[in-house]
This record gives sequence, structure tokens and C-alpha cells, in this order.
Amino acid sequence: MRKVIGYVDGLFLMKGQINSATCCALWNPATREVRSLHLPSPIIKYYSPNFGLGIDPLTNDYKVVYFFPYEAAVYSCRRDSWRVFKIEDFDKPPPFDKEMCRTYGTAYLNGNYYWLLVKNNINTIFLFNFGREMFEEIEGPDPDPKFPYVYALGIMLLDDSIAILYKKVFEKFNYNIWVMIQPGVWNKLITFQGSPAIISCYDSSLILVTRASRLFSYNVRTNKTRYLGFQHWRLQDNAASGYTGVFYYKESLITIKQQEDGELDH
Repeated sequence: MRKVIGYVDGLFLMKGQINSATCCALWNPATREVRSLHLPSPIIKYYSPNFGLGIDPLTNDYKVVYFFPYEAAVYSCRRDSWRVFKIEDFDKPPPFDKEMCRTYGTAYLNGNYYWLLVKNNINTIFLFNFGREMFEEIEGPDPDPKFPYVYALGIMLLDDSIAILYKKVFEKFNYNIWVMIQPGVWNKLITFQGSPAIISCYDSSLILVTRASRLFSYNVRTNKTRYLGFQHWRLQDNAASGYTGVFYYKESLITIKQQEDGELDH
């Protein structure tokens, strides 16, 4: 496993490849437990599946969802099994003609996992509801007429809100952040400048890395920066590649071992 692609309640979802086939696993660093998730087959190998990790708020069940064109599946930790969707099961089928943008950290919030899709500079949000096990699509922010030349870098969870990070095309270090205040309704939170690379976020802060490979945080509410006391040359790697990453972690003793009754021990 070489890439962390989501986290919730101290559990991480990891993805890798074995013999050119996609594989994934749940990992709890606190207990050092790993649960391999055997993906259902067949899987179309021409596409790279998009994953999400979250909680079903109705049953408190941890679930993993993935999708690619014309197929999707959701895994239940409690049942230790996959439910495979086919195209006829969808009210809103997974998109295949739009670009998937990066996720900074996680995009899970209140029973939903969110992905940012872009086509012709139009942004939409594709989400999965873990309780109803259904996909939905909602509108992204309308283009700001004052700043028409921007493009979306990625989606994130910022201050318990889903947010989108934009970069201005002709201004090298100029960014905007928009937050979703209700489904399909967006508000521009801030415009800021900065040359370091943005690699993650937590609470009200973005996590950035300088050219000297030093980590620091930038609080978008207070406009204050703070060096985090960590420096490593691999931080300059593209975090989207999976080689490096910075994640908000809260230790959890939740076991991901399979119990006799099929439930996780909370």
C-alpha cells in the first residue's frame, strides 16, 4: 500500500496495487491493525477507481465506497461484505466525462463523502450518502465575475464545511476558498496570496510546505501562520502521488478486527 486516500475517527484507508490490480485496506495506527478489503470483481482496469471512507450515521458502521464509470460498490465493516451497484441501480450514475480534482486530507462530513468534478471550467460536487447508500450530484460555486480566470485545485474539509480551493490563472500565488453553506449554496470565504505548496488542511488552517521543505500552517480565519517544527526533503514530492502526505490524526482504539457478531468494537 503506497497511498492514504481518506481517514475518519483515527482509521485510514490505503490504496495500492498488486499485480496491476487495485487493492485497498483499512489501517489503525494506534492499534497497528490492518484489515484488507478484497475488492469485488470484475473490475474494469481501464479506469482508476475513486474511493471514500466514512460512517453510516444510522448504524455507526464504517463504510468504504468506490466508483468508476458504470460501476460502484460500498463495503460494510459490520457485514464484512461489498454491495455492488450496477448502472441500472443509479439515480445519478458515476461520471466518466469529467476531471476528478484532488482531495486535501478528507472530504467526509456528516454521513457524506464528496468529490470535486470539473468539465469546461464548470465545477460540480459528486457525493455518496453512507446511510442511504446513494450517489447525488450538486452544483459547485458559480464563477466570480470579478475573478473569471480561476481554476479549481481541489476539495477539502475546512471548519466543518466542505470547501473548494481555487487558483487564479494569471496570478501565480493568488488563491480563493469557497465554502458550501448548504447543498449547492456557496460563499467565498477568503482570497489570499502565498508561494508555498498547499498539501493538506485541518480545522481553520491550511498546511503548506516551503521550498526548504519546512511545514507550516496558515489560519484562514485569523490570517496567522505558524511553523510546525518539521522539515523533510520528501515533502517536496507531489502529495497526490502518495509518497508523502500530512493528515490530521486523532488516536483511536477502535479495532478493525472482525468480531464474531460482525461488528467493530468501539
